[in-house]
Amino acid sequence: MAIERLPHKQAPQVDLPPAPRAGAGARNSRPVVAGFEIPEHLRFHQGHAWALGESPNLVRAGIDDFAAKLIGHAEEINLPQRGQWIRQGQKVWSFRVNGELVEMVSPIEGTVSDVNDEVVRHPETLTADPYGNIWLLTLQSPAAKTNSRNHPKGTMARLM
Repeated sequence: MAIERLPHKQAPQVDLPPAPRAGAGARNSRPVVAGFEIPEHLRFHQGHAWALGESPNLVRAGIDDFAAKLIGHAEEINLPQRGQWIRQGQKVWSFRVNGELVEMVSPIEGTVSDVNDEVVRHPETLTADPYGNIWLLTLQSPAAKTNSRNHPKGTMARLM
């Protein structure tokens, strides 16, 4: 996936409710490699997206720190509809930045069970916390384990 380098503006901080996470209460480490955070507990897709299994068939997804920093200040965020079936690698979310559309792919397939409406309402927050409050969607994925098989996790992602 190619993301054009766009001018970066500092995104204003907006307090959003935290996303429910597996192992809530314990803050996971966020090692930094070449200026980009790569948390240990997430699986990374080559399209600069992450996936977190919250239960055997429920997966939360978002963009990685690299994509967030390249996108910078988003003017608009478009997410799929709840109930929509999406395929792994399908263009499913997009951001409008400086009038240009940036499309990205899903790290996993399944039925969209939830979208982060707060991020859609406040697109300027996209870069505030891409691994926490700024998740994009959750999917019911019957093949979550199979879909995640080739997604490196934490340490392995840092070696890529």
